[in-house]
Amino acid sequence: MACYRIPVRSISYFRSSWFLRKIGAPSSPLCNKCTYFVSSSVLGYQYPTKEGFLKGKLDERRQFIHSGNQQFAGKDLYKILGVPKSATQKDIKKSYYELAKKYHPDKNKGDETAAKKFSEVAEAYETLGDETRRQEYDTYGQSGFGGAAGGTGGFQGQWQQANIDPEELFRRIFGNNAFDPRAGFEESVFGNFSDAHEVMMDLTFSEAARGVNKEINIRMEDSCERCKGARAEPGTKTTKCHRCNGTGQETVNTGPFVMRTTCRQCRGMRVIITVPCNDCRGSGTTMQRKKVMVPVPAGVSDGQTVRMPVGNRELFISFRVARSNTFRRDGADVHSDAKISFTQAALGGTMKMKGIYDTISLNIPAGTQSHDRIRLPGKGISRINSHGYGDHYVHIKINVPKKLSAKQKSLLMVFAEEESGVSGTVNGLSKTQDGANIVTDDPDGTVARLRHTVHSPTTEEFAHKVAEDIDDKEDDTKRNKRNT
Repeated sequence: MACYRIPVRSISYFRSSWFLRKIGAPSSPLCNKCTYFVSSSVLGYQYPTKEGFLKGKLDERRQFIHSGNQQFAGKDLYKILGVPKSATQKDIKKSYYELAKKYHPDKNKGDETAAKKFSEVAEAYETLGDETRRQEYDTYGQSGFGGAAGGTGGFQGQWQQANIDPEELFRRIFGNNAFDPRAGFEESVFGNFSDAHEVMMDLTFSEAARGVNKEINIRMEDSCERCKGARAEPGTKTTKCHRCNGTGQETVNTGPFVMRTTCRQCRGMRVIITVPCNDCRGSGTTMQRKKVMVPVPAGVSDGQTVRMPVGNRELFISFRVARSNTFRRDGADVHSDAKISFTQAALGGTMKMKGIYDTISLNIPAGTQSHDRIRLPGKGISRINSHGYGDHYVHIKINVPKKLSAKQKSLLMVFAEEESGVSGTVNGLSKTQDGANIVTDDPDGTVARLRHTVHSPTTEEFAHKVAEDIDDKEDDTKRNKRNT
């Protein structure tokens, strides 16, 4: 419907015969809510006089004009369609199609609740399906949109006649044969929304870290192999669509709005297929089973999705990465544990351990403590969105033996006598009056013999000589470096 935006205060002027002839209707406001003039041609009535115009089903038409916006005033249109405010036009169209199909009168005969819901989703889509109207709705909010019928200008005035019969809207968008209770959204004439195909691929931790070429079997819609997507039987001719004149779009009048939409005759293809392809039945696509080799990039993480073109379609592959028994991942960095002996921790040493891409030689500094963390730069996972690699962090765990031989125990007892800074006591040792540790449990005298050997003059002289030799070698090394 369209109002002639003439305020009520101008009634006396516009009751002239010129105005009546111009608009073909008496100069009286039709609607008692929006105070705008509406011509008889808009309503489909041909009343020769003002009296005839005001008679009949005038009140009924008043109610019809504002039934949509007043009925849904203040409601959240996004909530009606079941989509978030960040939804794309594809999401909005898909939701509208599914809801309209669910509550369509042909499927719910005599159900007033379903009919009301059908009207609601049509009203919501009429607004959100148009980007311009959607922006204005988002800008002014629910109250501004819902109260449109009470205003006389600006945003409110633009919306008060935004009504159309829900079934007419559904028909004009989808066509007369669009409603098929058995068809899903992907098979509807709403548009080709099956371009993207999503699959889930399982990877081991090693495959995700290193990268791998992995083959998968999928069933997806692709161009018909017989007609190559042309939709027509090979060897036959097509004719230009006369409805849209070969443009693929037609003009649809929805009350005061004129919108361009996909041609219902040719469905946007610009031509009419006289002999459809036998394989795809004129759709241009068929469901096909394909073997696809997917090059998984090194460094993909669990839940990550990559896009890959397959024929005329796009394949979205989401990865599900299994946990590793050895590694823990944190972005491009990895963490693992290394168990070392207490002698390695005290004296230092080296050990071989498993890395992401190769075997790593880990250098253990003397005096390493339990739960110390050793960083190996650049030994982590490849950074998928940038250059370089992450780091590998090795968490040290000291493996203390649970059982000792008699010899090992005696050696540790001798070491314990020489150990300082011990808080508390050590089993088998006691302190003398001067604070020294001494072994009290030595039934076979092994500890005493070891103590004598360690503290004998010969042993001490030998140890002193070894220390001097080490110092001399270090001095020679330093001199050689200076000379070179």
